[in-house]
Amino acid sequence: MGVFSHVFHTGARPISVYEFAEAVRATCPPRFPKTARNHQRSVGLAVSGGVDSMALAYLCSRLKRYDVNFQVSDNPIHNFRGIIVNHQLREESTREAIAVARALRKMGMHSNVYHLSWTKALGQYDHPKDLPNFESVARRLRYQKLGQVCGRGRMASLFLAHHEDDQYETVFMRLLQGHGVRGLRGMKAASDIPECEGIHRTYQSGYIDDQKAGHPFYNNKMTRQQYNVLRRELRSNIDRFMHEQELRESALDGLDGDDLREFYRTKQFSPIELANLNIEDGGVVVYRPLLGFSKDRLIATCEANKIPWWEDSTNQDPTLTMRNAVRYMYKNHALPVALQKPSILALSSRCEQNARALEAEAGRLLAETIIYDFEPNVGTVSVQFPEYGLSRFPRDASSPSRRCARRLRQREVAGLLIKRIIALVTPEEQAVPLANLQNVISRLFPALSDSADPQGTLEGPPKAFSIAGIHFVPIETSRNKGASTQPASGSLSWYLSRAPYSSNLPIPRYRTPYWSAKDSWSNWSNLSNCRENYEPRWSRKARWGLWDGRFWVRIRHCLPYRVIMQPFLHSHAKAFRELLPPEDRDRLAVLLKRYAPGKTRYTLPALYLEEDLDLQNAKPRRYYPLPPSMVHQYYTGHGMSSASGMGDTDPTSNHPRVPDVSKMKLIGLPTLDVLIPGLEAWLEYEIRYRRIDRATLDTAGSSRRGSFVSP
Repeated sequence: MGVFSHVFHTGARPISVYEFAEAVRATCPPRFPKTARNHQRSVGLAVSGGVDSMALAYLCSRLKRYDVNFQVSDNPIHNFRGIIVNHQLREESTREAIAVARALRKMGMHSNVYHLSWTKALGQYDHPKDLPNFESVARRLRYQKLGQVCGRGRMASLFLAHHEDDQYETVFMRLLQGHGVRGLRGMKAASDIPECEGIHRTYQSGYIDDQKAGHPFYNNKMTRQQYNVLRRELRSNIDRFMHEQELRESALDGLDGDDLREFYRTKQFSPIELANLNIEDGGVVVYRPLLGFSKDRLIATCEANKIPWWEDSTNQDPTLTMRNAVRYMYKNHALPVALQKPSILALSSRCEQNARALEAEAGRLLAETIIYDFEPNVGTVSVQFPEYGLSRFPRDASSPSRRCARRLRQREVAGLLIKRIIALVTPEEQAVPLANLQNVISRLFPALSDSADPQGTLEGPPKAFSIAGIHFVPIETSRNKGASTQPASGSLSWYLSRAPYSSNLPIPRYRTPYWSAKDSWSNWSNLSNCRENYEPRWSRKARWGLWDGRFWVRIRHCLPYRVIMQPFLHSHAKAFRELLPPEDRDRLAVLLKRYAPGKTRYTLPALYLEEDLDLQNAKPRRYYPLPPSMVHQYYTGHGMSSASGMGDTDPTSNHPRVPDVSKMKLIGLPTLDVLIPGLEAWLEYEIRYRRIDRATLDTAGSSRRGSFVSP
């Protein structure tokens, strides 16, 4: 009897559209699941011309034909737009970029070529390849260009062509660099676009503007079916006869307007409750739908469908980047089994599973945490952490190593919880590493601390400390006053606010441009032509800026001086109060006491004018914005006296070129809605709090505002 020999096809097979569609669905879950019937939206596609990005472009071009209503994240696809970034590192790069755009056009895809500018990044170097951090600089410039293009085009999703081999190289590099379990997970399938901090509509922002648009991409309106369900529920909860009886016996029958005012005491008081600032959301999210496919399958996809691609010679230079060196090593040398692709990817998968298990445990611990109050207007939060001691198991009694491992795991869970709480108010762009939180974990969860405390940080009553730009202050609620000086973990609450600004570092500032004042002079080289009359005109709305990593702000004004946002300074508090009417002065005192006690108030954003100005007679200083020293130098060089033109100003001052705080004028605290009288006619502003993880507030327990006092 004959035996049929099995024939194995060892060649990689092309990726089918069905496989790609399933990968996209798994990679791009909805970001706003409560929205429905959203409008179609374009999706950005980063195309370099290599085989991986060209295969991605081909699959995306087929995806729209595969399913007309296919949805990426929250929106059905309108079209894919290719974004080709030319690094201009090779002579032929421009020609290749144009050829790539032509190939995308043949696929029916719109695309544009964008050229990177290296001028600011070069500094003292002649060529980008001479930069010691060339790879990181190129990455930053590339992502910033991609983010800017997506923001202008109102694209919330950006596809990248990173594949399985890229994941292998990334994990391999991190292994060589000594990363821990969380770093060895590799690239995420979905993440916020990196390197774009401070770019509005790109970095974690843009949702509010979308909702204000005439045709928003995210539809929060209730569907007809939802409306009918809600209507039936409301009707079922109302007893018609009881409602009619209540109307007949209403306490308001027979009362006139004067009686109503007396009944309700409708006298107008200055409000002490603040309307919460809008909290931003949205931004561009990077998706990597090809992480589950090898490069061989991408090559097979291009070959099977006759898709051209271009090889970048710089990717083959092992001396240029670490990634190139790793790629050269595993392609040209036989590595041990533990360092080969299957083993490294299996390691990455195990690290991902372990990290998810820890995050799930941290989520359960967060559900036991009480967030008393989160105030976006001032960037503070009050938290009571739960009791979380070392778990006891019978098998741990005889194994010190097992107890040590369990304590380390629980400390990591506690650290993940602390990171989520810190993220609500921290001004720092990058999340604080767990390695930097070890002392904080011991302070907040003493039961998990080591037995040895060489620095004595855990002895005596709890003390305030700072980490990640956040000031932790222990507070007592009214129910646990009089407790012992060393309360158990979880019985003490903490007040988190922005840490005081360091005197060794510059304070954060947001400045409007010289708009209204730019016509007060005609030629800087000839000061005798300077105009003395000022005609106010409104500036265009400035770009959104991220102040102190916490507040998005945009200002429009017709003032003769530049408007600066910087922290509320104690030296200007008295003069600012004197400018306010009595009712606003009292309201400010109440707001500061309630929302920004102690030094917290001096981390609030405040609006300043560069120089003192009477709004009733808004006339700028002559020669503004030239510094007095420059004007003095001009007059001295021409043999003239500057006394008549400069008045009593200091001829050595470089203000406003070098800002002098003593010459500025405080005109408002925007997050508290307190402005000097008459400023509304000269200035308009918008301010929002940056995006936060709303799941943290939804998961954590909440409580009404308590009575807090320092221990």
